[in-house]
Amino acid sequence: MTNGERLNWRAGVLAAVLALSASPVLAQTTPVSLPKPLLSGTTSGLGWGIYAGGLTNAGLQEEGQGLRVSVPAGASVLGTRYDAVKRTALLTYRLPKGLDARSALAFATNQLQLQGFDIGERTFPDASSARATLSRDAQSIEVHTTRQANGDMQVLYVFGGPQP
Repeated sequence: MTNGERLNWRAGVLAAVLALSASPVLAQTTPVSLPKPLLSGTTSGLGWGIYAGGLTNAGLQEEGQGLRVSVPAGASVLGTRYDAVKRTALLTYRLPKGLDARSALAFATNQLQLQGFDIGERTFPDASSARATLSRDAQSIEVHTTRQANGDMQVLYVFGGPQP
């Protein structure tokens, strides 16, 4: 093999390695690691988790990891609570600049839409509250956002779907 042939061979091998490393098929097989949830459970067969942050669009779209929701970037989680009787999960957080109820609802519903939920009815009862209903397969979820007088945001997830 001459020097020119050797260089062409090396260039071909390098091009093949680079093409394989950039392959979308390989990128999709690598699971996205998620941070530890603040609160998680299963309601009506739907696994879910509430995270303090750090969820990317890729993490939200990852198959088989249940429903995932979090807070906007820069928010501080003040608390979470689950009520098994009412089948609700409550997330309370604060943003340095605040957030209105419509924007909080848009953030929450966008996360669910990235996970395959279709948005249905949206209502805005007043300036400090907003609601939406979403569904995916046989599951439904309602999202209620409320801005408290002190500026804290509460997001209530009401799990619907088939009864246990």
